[in-house]
Amino acid sequence: MTQIKNIRKQVTLGVVMILVLFTFFSYFSLTVEAASTTIVVNPGHQSGTDTGAVNKTTGITEVDLNNALAIKIVTTLRNNGYNAMLSHQIPGNPGLPTMLATTTNNSTAVCSAANSLGADLFISVHHNSGAATASGYEFYWSSYHPSVDNNGIYQKAGLWSDGSLADLDATPPTIALKSKELANLMNTNFSKNLTYVPSRNKIVERDDAYTRKTSMPSVLIEAGFVSNNAESQKLADGTNQQKMADQVLASVSEIFGAATAPMTASGFTTTVSGDKITATVKGVSAPNGLQVVYIPTWSDDCGQDDLKWYTATKQSDGSYSVTIDVKDHGYTSGNYQLHCYGVDSNGKYTLLGQSTATVNASVQEKMSASSIVASVTGNTITVSVKGIKAPGGITDLFIPIWSETGGQDDLKWYTATKQTDGSYKITVDIKDHKYDGGIYNIHAYGKDNTGLMTFLGSTTTAVKVNSMTATSVTAVVLNGKITATIKGITAPYGITEMLIPVWSEIGGQDDIKWYTATKQSDGSYKITLDIKDHNYDSGDYILHAYGKDSNGKMTFVGAAKANIVVQPMTATSVTASVSGNKITATIKGINAPGGIKQISVPIWSDIDGQDDLVWYNADKQSDGSYVVTVDIKDHKYASGTYSIHAYGTEVSGRMTLLGNTTANVTAAKPMTASTVKAIVNENIITATVSGITAPNGIKSILIPTWSDMNGQDDIKWYTATKQSDGSYQAIIDAKNHNGNSGNYSIHAYGVESDGRSVFLGNTSVSVRYVETPIMGTSTVTAAQLVAYYKGTGSVYPQLYNDLGVNLERFAELYVQECNAEGVRAEVAFAQAMLETGNLQFGGDVKASQFNFAGLGATGGVPGFDFAAVYGSSSTGLQTGIRGHVQHLKCYASSAALKQTKVDPRWNDSLRLKAISVEELAGTWAADTTYAGKVKAIMKKF
Repeated sequence: MTQIKNIRKQVTLGVVMILVLFTFFSYFSLTVEAASTTIVVNPGHQSGTDTGAVNKTTGITEVDLNNALAIKIVTTLRNNGYNAMLSHQIPGNPGLPTMLATTTNNSTAVCSAANSLGADLFISVHHNSGAATASGYEFYWSSYHPSVDNNGIYQKAGLWSDGSLADLDATPPTIALKSKELANLMNTNFSKNLTYVPSRNKIVERDDAYTRKTSMPSVLIEAGFVSNNAESQKLADGTNQQKMADQVLASVSEIFGAATAPMTASGFTTTVSGDKITATVKGVSAPNGLQVVYIPTWSDDCGQDDLKWYTATKQSDGSYSVTIDVKDHGYTSGNYQLHCYGVDSNGKYTLLGQSTATVNASVQEKMSASSIVASVTGNTITVSVKGIKAPGGITDLFIPIWSETGGQDDLKWYTATKQTDGSYKITVDIKDHKYDGGIYNIHAYGKDNTGLMTFLGSTTTAVKVNSMTATSVTAVVLNGKITATIKGITAPYGITEMLIPVWSEIGGQDDIKWYTATKQSDGSYKITLDIKDHNYDSGDYILHAYGKDSNGKMTFVGAAKANIVVQPMTATSVTASVSGNKITATIKGINAPGGIKQISVPIWSDIDGQDDLVWYNADKQSDGSYVVTVDIKDHKYASGTYSIHAYGTEVSGRMTLLGNTTANVTAAKPMTASTVKAIVNENIITATVSGITAPNGIKSILIPTWSDMNGQDDIKWYTATKQSDGSYQAIIDAKNHNGNSGNYSIHAYGVESDGRSVFLGNTSVSVRYVETPIMGTSTVTAAQLVAYYKGTGSVYPQLYNDLGVNLERFAELYVQECNAEGVRAEVAFAQAMLETGNLQFGGDVKASQFNFAGLGATGGVPGFDFAAVYGSSSTGLQTGIRGHVQHLKCYASSAALKQTKVDPRWNDSLRLKAISVEELAGTWAADTTYAGKVKAIMKKF
């Protein structure tokens, strides 16, 4: 009986387990996955290429700590219902899912993948390095997320040790605020619950790569100091890593609004009454809410083939209960297993309990059969099932059949037909089983009115099939070709095709090809193949032969082996000829048993060794030779002897020297120039190349120019224009070089008629670029300034009105004073609006001081008071405007003042300190964005 049940379990796996798995995943796995929150955990640095920090005393590396902690975090999150995954493949992964299949940890690739995935959270795991006594954890978040928001961006110094400016966002998006919230939660939870490593109480806003490139909340954890001997050992302890992972879980659960306490129940019990099982779960505590309670149930008989998931109903006392009828489990007697799962509001499943119930079913007798008999006639098998007893009725009788050849690869389920004598019969043709010969396994299953499937018995039968055979399979090699012959073929079911798969042993079966052999007059089959179709591989070739009969059955009839020896490539001659500046190399009489992939010709002049070595590919000619023509311009126009070698590369990749020769070349003298000069007028550089001698003609004169600021990032190549005196000239505008000030490098190159480029000389000039000049004629009217001010919505100071200087007069005074000193009114007025906050003041300087540029004002010091010196009157106010204008002139001009000096901060050392608005940043004000703010106001006039 046990043996029959074991056989039954194996065979029913094909149908029943599919139904079981479908049921299980429909109710359980897919629901959990769909409801979960996706979290990507990124272990910092990269094993094998980037270890991060290393403690030379303890031997502990940051990358190992990052990997270990990341694995603990992902495991803990997944165990609590989160769809957590590692960002990339790492050593030691116990089978956790990874977002990327690669081991490369690249911030752009990782963050782009997380963004495309639509992840809900990104956590980057790192460990710190510093002084030997440095200790503790800290957290980093970014307000700047360029993929989400680019408004309110500003730069801040001091956050990066290399002096780089950090990009921050004054109006951070929601994901950034969530990042900050999570960083604070982590710091709080770590501080309360971790004792092995202290808190540094540092939550840093900075534009780290992994936190700024994401489009979801993201936090970078610096979990402790690798450089601290004692702390590094604690950080490497698996128990401590799990403690930190638990606090990450607590913080993540808080940020997503989930309680940290799991669902529980005080008891899960079952009672049996006749054919009914009642399951009850009591005392359910669900901190995260309760969607549904499931009771999966199955009998121990035949594994889980009768598994069903039941939904429990809430009772008046708060318990949940369901009553199960064993008729839905085929009236199976014996032990039943019942589990209880609660599903919370987040879709997380929690096991609340399990129980076993023993049932003595009222329907004891199952379907049975007295015999299963199989007989063979030719290629058919007839199966009869007799003496069937079916207390629950019979709706179908199934006969699964398969041959023992190839396992169950030919398994088919047949439905038997009822006969007049009450038996069931099925006739099967072995053509539906690949014409397999040998033992066939035959089982019988009856299905009753309740849908219960019952194993009725099994049998076997033997089928004799005469297979195709061959007396010999041989292979002969001749001139790079293999001829395979198959003789003495016996084919009981005819022969429709003879197939010959062939491959060389080099590279496995990467060159395998299936050939169709041709029938010969003597009844044999033959195929001739060329090794060129197998990469010209040398060594052993394997040949198999398969015959296909009229039933479509493929039979292996034999194999052979052939050995190929490929001789190396040769050439009868390698010659070279010279014409002007060109060398033509010719390779003739090539014999290539291994095929020709490429003919390569390395060429170099004897001057300075092989510093001008270039490898050329020769082209095949109609006569079978290979030719390449070389211009000595590609060899620095060197004169003298050139060495020329020729190499043949076979299809297999083997390279052979075919020969070598030399050629003697006399090169023409290159172009020269007597002078390269440049002059500057404001922002314009004029470069002139004179005294040009060009024996080989002039195709063009090129002037590459760049400023010394930031290397050659602004380099531009200008084409000079020929002048009437024979010189060449290029006009260069500094605005095309990012408006850079400072030294400019100017080189000159002559391109000869044949394309040779020759360096002619160089020079340099100094440019002080002025994009937005401070001095000059004003382009705005007082009316435009008034319109701007009114557009700001600011309230003009009543004090000034009381002195008889209304807004219109105030604007006129600025235009008047600027015109008097040659200062552009749009610059002065915009600066005044920036310095005073549109005359609202509010800082150290007061409106009553008439100090419109913060002259002399520093932190806590209100600066110069024009009212105190020149009177709180319209005259005093105008004098304040004049002082501002004069101070701008002090910075931007070397010219004398037109009016009496009232600027209290006038200093000759400031003369020409800033001749443009751009130069005010870092001179007039320390703020590096100062100029941009002034210009932004100017654009609104």
